[in-house]
Amino acid sequence: MPHSVEVDRAARIGANIARARQRRGLTLDGLAELSCVSRATISALERGHGNPGVQTLWSLADALGLNFAALLGDEPASALVEDAGVSVRLVERQTTPPVIETYILELPAGESRQAKPHLPGVLEHVVVLAGEMRTGPAARPQTLRAGQSMSFAADVDHIYAAGNAACRALVSVVYPEITPGTPDHDLPWPAGGPDWDAVTAILSRATVEVQNGLGVSVTTFRASPVGRISEEGLDRLRRHVEGLPASPAVRRFLVTSADPAVITLYRGSPMRDLGPRPQGLAGDLGARCWDLARQAVQRRVEGDAARLEDVARAPGTIIEAALAADVLTRAGWPTVPHGINVQAARTGRGASDGRRLLEDRIDVDACEAYDLVHPAYARRALAVAGALPSVEGLRILDVGTGPGLPLAMLRELRPDLSALAVDPSEVAVAQLRRRFASDPNVEIRQASVTDLAPPASPFSCAVSIGALHHLDTAAFLSSIRGQLETGGLLIVADEMLAPFRTRQERQAALIRHHLWYVLDTLVSLPSGSHPGDVALAEKLREDLPMAQALAQGGRTEAAIRKIRALHEELVLVERPVLPSHPLAVFSRFHLLELQALVAGPDDEVHPKTFPARFLALARCCGFELRSHQRLYATDGDGDLDAGTHLFVLEAL
Repeated sequence: MPHSVEVDRAARIGANIARARQRRGLTLDGLAELSCVSRATISALERGHGNPGVQTLWSLADALGLNFAALLGDEPASALVEDAGVSVRLVERQTTPPVIETYILELPAGESRQAKPHLPGVLEHVVVLAGEMRTGPAARPQTLRAGQSMSFAADVDHIYAAGNAACRALVSVVYPEITPGTPDHDLPWPAGGPDWDAVTAILSRATVEVQNGLGVSVTTFRASPVGRISEEGLDRLRRHVEGLPASPAVRRFLVTSADPAVITLYRGSPMRDLGPRPQGLAGDLGARCWDLARQAVQRRVEGDAARLEDVARAPGTIIEAALAADVLTRAGWPTVPHGINVQAARTGRGASDGRRLLEDRIDVDACEAYDLVHPAYARRALAVAGALPSVEGLRILDVGTGPGLPLAMLRELRPDLSALAVDPSEVAVAQLRRRFASDPNVEIRQASVTDLAPPASPFSCAVSIGALHHLDTAAFLSSIRGQLETGGLLIVADEMLAPFRTRQERQAALIRHHLWYVLDTLVSLPSGSHPGDVALAEKLREDLPMAQALAQGGRTEAAIRKIRALHEELVLVERPVLPSHPLAVFSRFHLLELQALVAGPDDEVHPKTFPARFLALARCCGFELRSHQRLYATDGDGDLDAGTHLFVLEAL
């Protein structure tokens, strides 16, 4: 192959790797871990240097969740040759589902290649064209001669090995299509009144089954043989579903992008009353905020909607506005509070240098802009404020402060409070300095808590709000224990998952957890909104209920692939820098949750744990539990299941 062609091919492959890695939100270190290809090798390939081997590219493709050909680009005739003389040439690629890639594989005499497992469900078909090849699953390969073939599941270790002479084979890789799986009920389109009565009976039965224990029930509707279901027909189905008796423990979602489907999901009450108002929140603001938190549990705003809207949109305190907006949103009136800083989203994301910091995977600027519409975001700050010691002039250590919204809320509720705020993120600290530029009671330090020296005077109280799941939990706890006096308090408010024991269980728990924050706040945008904002909101409404159904139904890999494909599609949607309508803020927040989900299964930035394990680690690090509340439930019914939690720990 001419040198210029090799250079062009290397540049093309490198650009494809970099583009795919950035869409997945992976750092170089993260991709290196997932693929078992060194960071230096990946970095060189992305710069167009080096001649990647077959196994290297296949490992990278698998780690990125891509088909092998996606990294090769658009030249089917190009071959990849390794030092040992192994060559792979893409000869055909079928892009309509299912995706099929066909290669010519050539091995010199005595040469072999061990292949790692592909994604679950991938099949390979091998036809030997010349010579003799031993191939198939590594545990039970078969020897094939010219003209013979075999098929096998390629989601296990598999092998290609030549005999005493060179061999050549045609290898087809078949990637499974993502489907919703078999629905619980697959119905023909209703033709008249009796058919609609049958739909009512089936969906009512699904409601009972789901609220009594099933995680999900899916009912699909087949179009007539003559074509797609009309918009009028879809409107009738929508009205029919909306007219069904409601259950306080069930949510129904109608999706219509393919064959219409009604997805029935269990959704227990996400909130409980916080209890009596603590002594430390004795002022008028504390009393009003505590009442708003109680009202959010009740989900009723009869006769009070206008007052709540005034509170939510008036330029008063951030926490009262956010709590009032939360009440309205929970009652079915999605509301964006005053204090949403859409200007912070203007800066965009800088290039990652591979460090494991928050801004490498999650858009910190956008988090600062849209966090206030996150369910229970202000509620957790209120709960932390209520758990603080009521000592006048209390000085706290705030660990992982981020851009500083929760600390600002604490300062509103406790003006006597002073804090040392520490965070390793340069982006977050820049915003933190702007927020507290004129506040002498907040000292800011760019550092990880693990890097802090023991203080001359230990703190009597430390807090961490929404930062734990970005850190090594044991190191986080041990480091804070070194900053506290004996008997001092550590107050943690953060998201945690349902219990898990395997990576697969953790991935499923992560999806179920994050998606409820989104599904609880889905919106439709009115006419006049920017088409990109409208497309973003509608795509989220169509795709994410099915992703949750897949996760609840045990099809975790399919859910992950659906979420990643959706994220890659949505980041390409052209939309204005600033939301074109206030409700578009919700969709921008939902995109952040998708970023967390895309990052989360790789466990590079979001190493979330579950409450029982967190408490066990806390005891190992010198803490004992004083009190605990589940502030917002996402997945599971128990107090120690997934959601936003508040822990008050005492240093022993």
